[in-house]
Amino acid sequence: MDDQLEISETNKEKNQIIVNRKYKFNLWYITNNTKIFKCTKYKTVKKCKSYIILNDNNKVIKYENKHTHPGKKYDASISIVKHKMKNEIRKTSIPFDINPKHIYNEISEEIGLICPEYNSIKSQISRYIKKQLPPDIPKFNEIPDKSEYYINERDENFMIYINSNIIIFQSSFPIPNRIQATYELLFEELKKNESKYNNHIIVTPKVLRCDFEKSISNASIKIFHNITIKYCVWHYKRSLETYLYKYDIKYWNYYNDINHITNNASESFNNYLKKLFYKKPSLYELIYHLKREESLSYNNYKRKIEGESELIDKKCDKNNIIDLWYKCLIELNIL
Repeated sequence: MDDQLEISETNKEKNQIIVNRKYKFNLWYITNNTKIFKCTKYKTVKKCKSYIILNDNNKVIKYENKHTHPGKKYDASISIVKHKMKNEIRKTSIPFDINPKHIYNEISEEIGLICPEYNSIKSQISRYIKKQLPPDIPKFNEIPDKSEYYINERDENFMIYINSNIIIFQSSFPIPNRIQATYELLFEELKKNESKYNNHIIVTPKVLRCDFEKSISNASIKIFHNITIKYCVWHYKRSLETYLYKYDIKYWNYYNDINHITNNASESFNNYLKKLFYKKPSLYELIYHLKREESLSYNNYKRKIEGESELIDKKCDKNNIIDLWYKCLIELNIL
């Protein structure tokens, strides 16, 4: 057979063959280790009688070329492009990060001028991607305690605690019920799991930097008795005219021996997460992205403690930078 034959699939993911990129044949039936494909126009008014017989190795045994209609290159190209895109999507176990437009661009270069426009197949590809995702979980109490999706790149359990009100992951996660009891539960579980993942060595945090939420500071003092709380200066300035008088001045974050005097890092990350999840994600999509962020943070931390990355240029005098910050904050508070 001198004709060009390509394997494709129908919208229902059944086997399909494209001949010369203009004739489509759908699987009719399988018998005696052979597969018979009929032209897609055999049920139309054209009553096309063309068919192809393949063996188990997809080698052509017979091609009956009796087309009663002209070939449609555009229709055939749509099937080919969708099949190639689906093949690429199937290579990814959880296709949350797949960009179908990028896949299309690569395939369109290969197909050439007869390639259909992306918008003509966009909705079908989007539906196919959703089919490959794990089913969403509509209710909190239906979240499973164990899942293969909870395991991170270091083969650790990313979800370290779950009950009827809260999930605790190995990285920052928004807490919907911001009462002291919730934070106490959070700190207790962090304390237990920190010991668990550090060869049962008891870890005692020394400093907590946070905003002026009393439930956080009260809970941290209750769980970590000797902890030092340093409140955020930015939040401090916003609170001057409201309720700052309730807080002991020794907790104000004015110290010459620290790198961070605000909780801007956590606030910035919170804003980053809001942009990352600009619309409500499914549970597994949320876990997937948070696992990736945790992995990036972990690797970045490892590089820093091993000296591969510096927060401040070695040529700079770190103490001078801290003193300059201190003086600026004093002047700001005088204004």
